[in-house]
Amino acid sequence: MTSLHNAIVSMLTGGPWTVRNVDGIKPFTVETTIGLLVKACKTFRAIQILCEHGLVDDAQALLRVLLETSVAIVFILQRDSNARALTFHAYGVSQKIKMANHWNGIPELRGKIPDVTLRRQKEILDGYKARLPAGTDVEHHWSGMRNLQQAMQAVEQDAVYATIFRLASSSVHVSDFAAHFDVKPGTDDFIWQLEPLVDGFQGPASTACQLLFSAANRINERLDLGLSEALAPWKLAFDKDESGER
Repeated sequence: MTSLHNAIVSMLTGGPWTVRNVDGIKPFTVETTIGLLVKACKTFRAIQILCEHGLVDDAQALLRVLLETSVAIVFILQRDSNARALTFHAYGVSQKIKMANHWNGIPELRGKIPDVTLRRQKEILDGYKARLPAGTDVEHHWSGMRNLQQAMQAVEQDAVYATIFRLASSSVHVSDFAAHFDVKPGTDDFIWQLEPLVDGFQGPASTACQLLFSAANRINERLDLGLSEALAPWKLAFDKDESGER
């Protein structure tokens, strides 16, 4: 499964690459989506390494990170790409300001962030807002919507949210407590799973592969980066899975 990752990394590191289908997309937007693809590659590799060592639950938790990264790429490149990329970055700055204000409300942390830094962040945010349509929400979510669920609905990934996101979230939070022990047959005794397990390797590894493909394929379709040949075997395999073909 690492061959997909390696193909993308080779494209990113093999020298200068050319965006053949600009179609109004600004360099800032291209850089944003490529940066997200780099993040996706690193998260994908981390998931693979965790799976190889039997740390399936930890890999499952990282699936949520990879999912949101993949969705961000697809969402930005769906339409209004330049505005959506600006919104993405404006949200990031607004969160820094929110954190700074939070710190200033806690006695132990007050003053840790210099006033000049906070003022600079506010100036940057104002600059982003000036370039965005009036009323754009940059406070709640990087998509400009209320949350990730709405962003995924916008790119027709309701089912993915209901499955991958919710299942992976159980590993992020403490609600997966029952996944870390078995009950000894015929007794009420717990067998605590302190050692990594190989069971379940295929699940997160395969899902991670599909998410990475989704991100890379969308970028290639929208920007024509010359990845079509490298992605072709994976596109064929995933198309067969969706159609139920064997």
